[in-house]
Amino acid sequence: MRTTIEIRDDIYRRIVREYGKRKISITVNEILSKHFSKRGKDMFGADPWLKQADLRDLRDEHDRDV
Repeated sequence: MRTTIEIRDDIYRRIVREYGKRKISITVNEILSKHFSKRGKDMFGADPWLKQADLRDLRDEHDRDV
């Protein structure tokens, strides 16, 4: 996927110095991959602030007053 991102000048110069201009995308992808993989879950999982629902709180269809 192609997208445009803004990188601070100091970070850009360091990436170009260490990896070259033609490897900026590869370097950014590697850095982001390492950051999101060390969190233990994939980045598309449930939001961490949401609590797990207790199934005892749910009612069956026959519990409803219809």
